[in-house]
Amino acid sequence: MSTDAYLGNPNLKKVNTPVEFTKEEIKEYQKCEKEPLYFMEKYVQVVSLDEGLVPFKMWDFQKHIVRTIHDNRFTICKLPRLSGKSTTTISYLLHYLLEPLVSSSG
Repeated sequence: MSTDAYLGNPNLKKVNTPVEFTKEEIKEYQKCEKEPLYFMEKYVQVVSLDEGLVPFKMWDFQKHIVRTIHDNRFTICKLPRLSGKSTTTISYLLHYLLEPLVSSSG
C-alpha cells in the first residue's frame, strides 16, 4: 500500500502531498480555467447506456447556458425536463474548482 495514497487508492493523493507541475500542465490548467467549454468537452465524461463512459458533447443550447453562467453573476434558465441542465451545471462547477489550483500555481 502506497503511503502517498488516500485510503489505499493510488489514484488519490493524501492531503498536503506536494505535486510538481510541468509548464505544459500549468498552461493546460490555465486554458481550462479561462475556457470552461474547452475544459468540459475535453475532460468531463458522462455515462451513456449504450456506450459506457463517453466525452460530454454539449448541444448548442448547453454551450449557451455555460457562456451565460460564466459571463453573468446571476442566471435564470427556463428548461424542460431531461435537457442535461444538471450535467451542464455540475460540469461548470467542476471547472470553477480549478481556479484555486491555477491561482496558487503562479
